[in-house]
This record gives sequence, structure tokens and C-alpha cells, in this order.
Amino acid sequence: MISWLYTNWAKLSLFLAVIVTVLIYIFINPHNLLLFLIWIQFPIYLLHQFEEHNWNGFKNYINRNVFKVKEGDFPLNDKIIFWVNIPIVWILMPIFSGLSSVDIMFGLWIPYFAVFNSLSHVIVSVRNREYNPGLLVSLILGIPVGIYALIIFYSYIYVPALISTISIFFAVVLHIIVFGIIRRNYKKQSNVY
Repeated sequence: MISWLYTNWAKLSLFLAVIVTVLIYIFINPHNLLLFLIWIQFPIYLLHQFEEHNWNGFKNYINRNVFKVKEGDFPLNDKIIFWVNIPIVWILMPIFSGLSSVDIMFGLWIPYFAVFNSLSHVIVSVRNREYNPGLLVSLILGIPVGIYALIIFYSYIYVPALISTISIFFAVVLHIIVFGIIRRNYKKQSNVY
């Protein structure tokens, strides 16, 4: 069962994105724009994961273009991709979106995370002058909706500098952890061969 999840979870993200979007429209008051913009980051990110990881696109792209691995699925493999994405996107994002119903500040890190991740796809694409899996959703939804959420956030409510700093720090640290896990596995695999 777990090996099936490692290879198929990204296909489920498209279905889950549709379900979650419908639920957001049903249960989140559209007049509560801030809370809506926090929650909507979750299905947008699910769409991003579908584009990024379905058909092994991102895995193959990173292994081939970043780590220069021509065959095999190391250093970025299905297991690592699963354990990097599920805790952050499928667990942390909904938990913190839910906590935002209590205090909206809990969700501020989410649009920062989405914008940082989306910008990384754009930077890689510009640098390599080619498409990379995840770029389309990043350009169409990730960056515009994330930036709009941040603009609305800072326009409608007072956000203490400490909360902004913690939110940015948390979003950056999550990315550093992801890159660190992938890099550590690359070094481990490199030492094997």
C-alpha cells in the first residue's frame, strides 16, 4: 500500500484540489476574504503538486538537470518526494488554515511559502530557458494569488513585524529543510557509487 502511495499520491492531488475548493466555497464565508485567501492556497498547491509530480516530471527533471543523474531514480525518489510534500502541504497547510479561523496570523506563512516556491520554479525556468514541472501553476495561480493574499493581508489588518518575520522565517525554513533532505540523499547516493 505504501509503495502505491509513493507513486500515485500526486494523481490524488487533482481530485483532492477539486473537493477542497468546493468545500472552501461552501464553508468559508466569501466575505471573509483573508480567511478565504489563506484556505485557497491549499487547493492551488495541490494543483501545483499534480503538475509537478504527476508522470514523474519533477523527479526526472531534478535528477537529470540538477544532479546530472542519467538513470535510476536517485537522489530524488518517490519516497522522498512523498515525505517532503505530504507533511507540509497535506498536513501543515490545512492545520494552519484551520487555526487561521481562530487567529488569522497563523496562516500568514502559507502565501509566503507559495510565492517562494513558485518563484523558485520561475528562476530555474529563466536560468535554464526551459519549462520545469510546476511552472504553469506557479505562474497562473501560485504567484498571483499568493501576492494578492499578502497585499490583502497587509492592507486590511495590522501585522506586527515579529509575526511577519516568523512567517517568512517559517516559509524559508521549510524550503531549506526540503532542499536539505534532497541534498543529503544525493550525497548519500553519491557515496554509494
